[in-house]
Amino acid sequence: MIKVNNLFEKGGSRVLPIVQAMQLLSEAGYEPLGPLVAQREFPLLVKKQQVVSVAKLVDPENIPVLQRLKQQPIPRMPRIEALLTAADCIVSVETLINGQTLADRLRAHGPFSPEMTVRVAQELLVTLQALGQQQIVHRDLKLSNVMDYRDHYYLIDVNAARQYHAEQESDTRLLGTSGFAAPENYGFAQTDQRSDLYSLGIVLNCLLTGQEPSGPLDATTLTQDSTWAPIIMKATALDPQQRYQSATAMLAALPGHDHYRPHHQSVIKRIQVQQWWPQAKRILQIGLWGLYGLLVIVAISTGFDQTTWHARVDFWVTGFMLIGAPLIAHYANRWLQRHWSVSRWHRYRWWLRVAEAIFIFWVLGRDG
Repeated sequence: MIKVNNLFEKGGSRVLPIVQAMQLLSEAGYEPLGPLVAQREFPLLVKKQQVVSVAKLVDPENIPVLQRLKQQPIPRMPRIEALLTAADCIVSVETLINGQTLADRLRAHGPFSPEMTVRVAQELLVTLQALGQQQIVHRDLKLSNVMDYRDHYYLIDVNAARQYHAEQESDTRLLGTSGFAAPENYGFAQTDQRSDLYSLGIVLNCLLTGQEPSGPLDATTLTQDSTWAPIIMKATALDPQQRYQSATAMLAALPGHDHYRPHHQSVIKRIQVQQWWPQAKRILQIGLWGLYGLLVIVAISTGFDQTTWHARVDFWVTGFMLIGAPLIAHYANRWLQRHWSVSRWHRYRWWLRVAEAIFIFWVLGRDG
């Protein structure tokens, strides 16, 4: 619980970011449900239109990555629903992946079979492929950031993610989790997709051995599986040049890759659809507005066919009511959704639709 005397910074002139975040969420129509983690205000579970999501405080440096992920969602990663900004606060709202982390599952059930480990690797590598296409490095791939949800494996928490820049020699911020992070995460070089592949190699070794990393990977902590050991050794080489150079290359090296290829191709096609859909949606919206404008022009020109000015005005008023009422009702609904609480909006929005229908039937009856 946030104490009232802590809501303002010293001097009382500036609202704390947490309070600004709550105001932003309220203004956007999100209803707070409670913290995702005990004893912490954020991440916060929120609800809008009966859908539960996760709200997080965001570092300004993460905005470019989050904006790109919002425009081009990645398969098996949380979808960025909204980015809310204020003077001293940025909040991201993303879909809730309500599953079990690999860390929890490993502690509860012990090591994974080699076959199950293949599946985890395949799905995460497809996700890393999509991130690589957008030049995004996750930088914090670890057991607790992979969620088992409905028998699929989701990569969560992009708070450490960054955009790859070929001209940089090292990262501006050093982030990652000890035991999982590649050496370059600590400033030795710039992180890139090979850094995520290093972390994935550590994760896969944990799944096979049932042990979380307590130090550098060596012969005593490496899996004894003869198929997996060379794959993990290559993925976790200290020199990035000695690792797999891309997620595609590591995917091709996995056991049973040929069997997985049809599913892999379907995922790639879905990624391609997600990339062009926003532009297609924009074109469709422009086309619909053009059609609406054409209907207005036709209604106006048809009105001139009436014999008297009284008949023309009456025709135009009736036409405007029929064509404009649904549009006005739609934008009224959107305005109410932004300014009312979620519960109030859900309670009254259908009455607006009923009033719209009654109004149109009244106009039709009046016209007849």
